[in-house]
Amino acid sequence: MNVQSLLEWFIPPEVRTQPELLIRARTLVSAALTAGLLAPLFALSYFKLGHALMGEGILAGCVALLVGVFVLKATGWVKLTAEYVVCCLFGLVNWMVIVNGGILSTSTVWFAAVPVAAVFVGGRISGMVWAALTLLAIVGVLLASQAGLLPPTPIPHEEFPVLQAKSLVGLALTVFILSLSFEKAKSRGFERLEAARRDSERASQALREMMDQVTRSIDAAGAESRDIAASSASMARTMGEQKQRSDSMVGEVGQMTALNAQNAEGAERASRTAGETGAAANGGGEAMDLAVRQLSDARAVIRQAAQKLEELGERSAEVDNIVQMIREIADQTNLLALNAAIEAARAGESGRGFAVVADEVRKLAERTQKATLDIGDKIRLILEGTQSSIVAMRDGNAQMKTGGEHAQLAQEKLTGIIRSTHELASLLDTVSAAQNRQNAVFGHFSQEIHAVGEASGQLFSETERIAQATRRLDTLLAELSGTVRRLDHAPAHGTASFADATPRPAYA
Repeated sequence: MNVQSLLEWFIPPEVRTQPELLIRARTLVSAALTAGLLAPLFALSYFKLGHALMGEGILAGCVALLVGVFVLKATGWVKLTAEYVVCCLFGLVNWMVIVNGGILSTSTVWFAAVPVAAVFVGGRISGMVWAALTLLAIVGVLLASQAGLLPPTPIPHEEFPVLQAKSLVGLALTVFILSLSFEKAKSRGFERLEAARRDSERASQALREMMDQVTRSIDAAGAESRDIAASSASMARTMGEQKQRSDSMVGEVGQMTALNAQNAEGAERASRTAGETGAAANGGGEAMDLAVRQLSDARAVIRQAAQKLEELGERSAEVDNIVQMIREIADQTNLLALNAAIEAARAGESGRGFAVVADEVRKLAERTQKATLDIGDKIRLILEGTQSSIVAMRDGNAQMKTGGEHAQLAQEKLTGIIRSTHELASLLDTVSAAQNRQNAVFGHFSQEIHAVGEASGQLFSETERIAQATRRLDTLLAELSGTVRRLDHAPAHGTASFADATPRPAYA
């Protein structure tokens, strides 16, 4: 690393981009490093002469000056660091004069370095301020020396000429190094300014080329903007039509959703009705089963009653035979009574009692015969009624058989109806569930269509804004194109050479 690189290392990048600050910073770093490197040599000579306060003060000032360089590196505060370095130099000179014999000290000549360094590193105003402070310090040291307030120097008087010569040489070297550093910094600044001028010319040429390209791009962008504006207008119309269709579709979907809800409600009612019908059919089937069983029981009872009536007919026929036998016996008894009466009459008085008995027997036989006739008539009526009942029972049994067959057929039909009713109820349940799912789907679809309608409305609004923005962009591009053309045809001004400008060594 050479000296220039070392000096550049202490200067922050943001300072290097500003020529005036760069010159001041380079001079500041050079002055601080020079003082920091030369001061230890003077401190060593004073330690050899037994003047420890002088040597320690010089070393402390050296350290303070070097700290200023690192402060500049860390902060980039050029002006503040410059004032700090000048302040350290001012304090160091005052210390050397005070502890080295006052106004007649060999260090008094270093007062001249303070305003010179202030001008180089801080500027014109800073130089004037520190010059005034230096004069005040000289006057103060003079008065203190005359009053005997300052300590005497421990250095022998025969060493004064040598120390005075060293001080003058050191001061001359310091001023020379400051001047050289300032000149070098100025040259480096000029080089940077010249490089900046060349960069400016290249940038100007590039800017002209860029302006031409920008003009062409603006013209092309204007054409594209007009096309986009036309497309945006067409898109806006399309979005408006789509929004109308979406609104219409939302209404239709709402109607479809309402109709589907009604269908779902009807299907649910039909499902409930089918369930109730199935339950009623089940009840009817059970009643039909009971009726069939009762018909079967009645048929069995009628069949048993017919059998009993036939048995009654047979018993009535037997009774009729018995009555016939009784009638025949009565006839014979009557005939025997008649014969007995005739025989009693023939017997005369002896047969009178027998005649009475015979007459009574005859009368009894007649009554028996008459009763037998009545019984026979009643038996015939019973036989006729029994026969009619048997015929009726047989007809009823046949009809009950036919009714049972019809009831059995009706039972089978009713069983089929019940099965169909259950199947219909199951199918209606499926239809109701499907209707409910379809209703949910239609509801979701309605929401989606409504969302599409809202999105179409938003897209329509956005498209309108895009069209308006495109029209504004077209207007701005036209204005920008006119501005660029005016800039492109403006008379070119010559670029002043920075090398001809005289830099100022001081900064206000």
